[in-house]
Amino acid sequence: MKNMKIAKLIIDYSKLSDANLNQRAQNVLDALTGNANFPITTPTLMAFNKTLSTYNTHLAKAANGDRELIALKNQTKLALTLAMRQLALDISTQANGDKAKLLSSGFDMGSTGEASAPLENPREFTISDGANPGELIFSCKGVKNVLSYIFQYSEEMPTADTPWKIQPNSSRQFTFVGLKSGARIYGRITAVGRRGQKAESDIISRVVQ
Repeated sequence: MKNMKIAKLIIDYSKLSDANLNQRAQNVLDALTGNANFPITTPTLMAFNKTLSTYNTHLAKAANGDRELIALKNQTKLALTLAMRQLALDISTQANGDKAKLLSSGFDMGSTGEASAPLENPREFTISDGANPGELIFSCKGVKNVLSYIFQYSEEMPTADTPWKIQPNSSRQFTFVGLKSGARIYGRITAVGRRGQKAESDIISRVVQ
């Protein structure tokens, strides 16, 4: 009889890019908010949210390339990865190997020898006008085996070095607000699987009303 693989969470997120860390942390926060499997966590969700918000603030400020601001961003990134590690360890202890509970936490699962479920590219991606000027609604058909979506837009023709503005979300639809009327926006949606696999939609554009 073969030994059963014990379900485990990935606890080290220090190698993630700035944007991916932001997205993973937000996934965890969304998944644990109101999660009956983990009513109390260490750190608390309030404290974790504060750490994430601080990181987001410094991440945005560091976008202009200022060395001092980048250093501050890196400090808050370290704090967030440490908070992710502590929270993942706490969730692992509480779940005691229950895979369903672990999956509900929003954290990535470690390898158990099982094949990753295939992830399709988002289809039927559309950009439509929002209810108010300066709003665009990004939407696509739901993707199977998806954990979350990353909505991205750029105000310039995309290239390999395009600085995309991103917004992670658990839903297949998101509304960007505060866009400049008359500007042409280029957008895409990235589907993210539970093991970190990604699949991107085509890039389409629309003029902001």
